[in-house]
Amino acid sequence: MGESRRNRRKNKRVKQQQPKSGISKKDKIIALVVIVLIFVVAAIAAVYYSLYKSGLTLF
Repeated sequence: MGESRRNRRKNKRVKQQQPKSGISKKDKIIALVVIVLIFVVAAIAAVYYSLYKSGLTLF
């Protein structure tokens, strides 16, 4: 089998193994971290607001 034919078959096999979604693993991790940070900030804001409404001053 010639080298160019072997490379074509190899490239075809590699293309079949690619994930279907266009979102890379790195982008998924970044999105997950951002979502977690949003929830943490929202929780801190809720606790701060609750303490502020009860009359305590934190800062």
